[in-house]
Amino acid sequence: MLNQYIKFCINGGLLAIVAWALQLGIYKLIDGHLVHAYAVASCLTYLPLVIINFLIQKSLIFKRHGLFWRFFIANMMIMLLVTGLSQYCKELIDLLWGAPWGDKGGFMLATAIGSTPSFLLKRYWVFNFLRKNYKECD
Repeated sequence: MLNQYIKFCINGGLLAIVAWALQLGIYKLIDGHLVHAYAVASCLTYLPLVIINFLIQKSLIFKRHGLFWRFFIANMMIMLLVTGLSQYCKELIDLLWGAPWGDKGGFMLATAIGSTPSFLLKRYWVFNFLRKNYKECD
């Protein structure tokens, strides 16, 4: 399990860099046009990465067949968690280090907080490590 968690975190870290850049770009485009621009940008960032992330986790991390609909629901649950946390993380970082840092780090901190519940959801619910006869990927 530790090996999977390490791979999960590395994959998450790489995808987080992509997500951070995408989220920041979307936020800069819509800031001032929407009341909750930061949260909307966080939500829109998750959507294009879901399919890619499922394929990576299925073939490289868990090496098991998983149910995409469960993966999607798990991602939506984590997306809601991260989206809800991102505004608070942004405000906390703004308070501690100043306004420019909150814009750049709020989403990243919220994503880091959401990584452990995400791993547990994926491992035990999506890729079903609780079921003994669950078919593994070749």
